[in-house]
Amino acid sequence: MNQHKFDLGAQLPPGVDYPEIPLDGSFSFQCQGCGDCCRKRSDIVLSGYDLYRICCRLALPPQMVIHAFCQSYIGSSTHLPVVRLRPRRDNGNCPFLTAESSCAIHSHKPLVCALYPLGQSIDFDAGTDPSNPADRRRAIHYFAQDTGCSGHSITLSLREYLDSFSILEREELDLRWARDCIALSSRVKALEKRLRPIEIKYLHRKIERALYLDYDFRQDFAPQYDRNIEQLEETLCKLEGDQSVRKGYHL
Repeated sequence: MNQHKFDLGAQLPPGVDYPEIPLDGSFSFQCQGCGDCCRKRSDIVLSGYDLYRICCRLALPPQMVIHAFCQSYIGSSTHLPVVRLRPRRDNGNCPFLTAESSCAIHSHKPLVCALYPLGQSIDFDAGTDPSNPADRRRAIHYFAQDTGCSGHSITLSLREYLDSFSILEREELDLRWARDCIALSSRVKALEKRLRPIEIKYLHRKIERALYLDYDFRQDFAPQYDRNIEQLEETLCKLEGDQSVRKGYHL
């Protein structure tokens, strides 16, 4: 089994052209419904919202879902806590792939799985406002991936496909997550240069709780995320030596 620890975000393979699909455009791919795209995969990295949705589906707290189905570690490039789905030990398949080659959490599957065979890239400036629809359209891009499948050719409308998994509805949260993780990674790397190992461990734990653990699946995600990020900001400011916490400032 591939034990490589994938980090938050991903780089597209060099030398390959991935043209953007317009929101009102269409895309084509081949699929035979065999479920092979869910086998031998160790690269399904979760956002906090992905984990929360799985918790909602299973009616289990984040700690239990991570223990049962995931692996957590510190990303080598971002220096942030990362949670990914842990392949089954017996066959290397996704833990939610059923014997009938279907997804046990289909309606709540992670974003990367819901998008497939599409990919999503995020490119935004410092002034990008995730709550602004126009800013989201400039920042978030969708492209088709080669499935390597020899099944039937399928052509779909991009907008209808995204709507089928409510992906457009979650774009604001996904963009906020990406923005906050990029800013957080920069601050953590700076702090690690002067903190003691025990303080770095404390910081990583605080970040893991804010991004993944301190959520109740019976309550809405966004207010809990706002609360966690505000509390994390207080911790960061104290570690950076800034005792005047900037209220409302997101990382």
